[in-house]
Amino acid sequence: MAANPNDEDFDEAPAFIDMNSAVEVPDDTNNEDTMMGDEAMVDDADEALASKLPNLNNESSSSQPVIDQSKATFNSHTDAVYAVASHYDASSHTLSIASGGGDDRAYLHHISTNTATNQLSQTTTPLSHPHTDSISCLAFNTPYITTDVSGKVQKNLLAVGCYDGAIVLYDAANGSLVQVLEGPSDVEWTCFHPKGGTVLLAGSIADGTIWMYHAPSKSCLQVFVGHEGGVTAGAFTPDGKLVASVGQDGTCRVWAPKTGMSKHVFRLMESMGGGDDGSPGPGLTCLAVGGGTDGKLAICGGEDGKAYVVHISGKKLVATLPHFEEQQQQSNGNNNNNNNNGDAMDDDAEAEPRSIEAVGFCPAAIPGTAHWCATGGVDGILKIWNLNTATSGGTAQLRQRCVREDVPSQSAGITRLTWHASLPLVICSYTDGVVGVWDARVGTMVGTLTGHEDMINDMSVSFVEGSGVGVVVTGSDDKMVKMFEYNP
Repeated sequence: MAANPNDEDFDEAPAFIDMNSAVEVPDDTNNEDTMMGDEAMVDDADEALASKLPNLNNESSSSQPVIDQSKATFNSHTDAVYAVASHYDASSHTLSIASGGGDDRAYLHHISTNTATNQLSQTTTPLSHPHTDSISCLAFNTPYITTDVSGKVQKNLLAVGCYDGAIVLYDAANGSLVQVLEGPSDVEWTCFHPKGGTVLLAGSIADGTIWMYHAPSKSCLQVFVGHEGGVTAGAFTPDGKLVASVGQDGTCRVWAPKTGMSKHVFRLMESMGGGDDGSPGPGLTCLAVGGGTDGKLAICGGEDGKAYVVHISGKKLVATLPHFEEQQQQSNGNNNNNNNNGDAMDDDAEAEPRSIEAVGFCPAAIPGTAHWCATGGVDGILKIWNLNTATSGGTAQLRQRCVREDVPSQSAGITRLTWHASLPLVICSYTDGVVGVWDARVGTMVGTLTGHEDMINDMSVSFVEGSGVGVVVTGSDDKMVKMFEYNP
């Protein structure tokens, strides 16, 4: 899977960006076309996911009260919470949480622990920028901060992305406004560069562009253009030398940050085509990078019920993972199911939920789990795959099929998943408001975290180094932000 060292297509210089040759794209702050009104896409992300799910009446939750296992709850929002981000600072025993939602508001929360009394104290700061649409994404640069060439430590920043087209930078310590960046319309996702945290990416679900900014100089460095539909997810590779993105056009694209040029296009779902009515075909929904021994694998989840694993620099499709089962099988527990191709769908199969909403690679440092990855779908099933057995472009070994026993089949879909940093565990959030923890080795649920009364839209997990404790932050349709602790 290693890249060809003689491939002249790729940037060889270890430096990420040469500021002397960077291209600055001026912002047209008076262009009203970049701003969206209150009526535009307020709940599009939530409605898109809900449309893929069966009718969820949550009858079980109405018959008995939900036990709240959270350590802290924030009820600042007056509408559904669509995005959360978090960072735990071990030196100060402080957890920073950002949240944003359908009320067009974003908040910065802090939870501090008094080590002498083990008591928690929490604060909430409303963030000041007056958004006119739903908050869609949030990101801290704190995990990536280093000193720059002058020896100056860069500022801790929080980026807030919104469907009104604004990307707002705040001081992550106190919530004071730093800068408002104008960029693509309908910002869907944002992330910081892993080497220093001074460069920011933001992708649009409306115009299909990706913008890259240099935070200290408040300038736009590049605009990546090529997707033929909305960009649903994107990320820098762990070494920061490339950008990967996936979109509604069914492609995964690899970009060179220094030049803004496309390195390669994986047309993963091109053969699916569109509908008879001219509607677009199924697209890609989610992305994870950093897989494989060289960190160059990416996994893309699709609305067609498949996940695609590609080698970014090698320009190769490594595996196609058939998450959706054409012939749904009866499952009374967790089991290994390596025969997942199934027979032809029956007449009602087209109506079944297919989309993969969450993907992730197992950290390479976890013993005995090299080349493992996970897929989670609206069908509520978590699957663990062994990529070491993948043939070129073919499928891989399905190690575990993880199905909840406490709810009817397909009544609670998976919305997010995160691998534990040091243990073979996968943490999943569900549409019924539950967080489940799975042992990826044997496919059993080893923990549940409850407290929400509606769908969890977003989840962010931090880990306390050296202890294995996971700090889980969730945002829900019930308008609440909750913090849980999971101690394995």
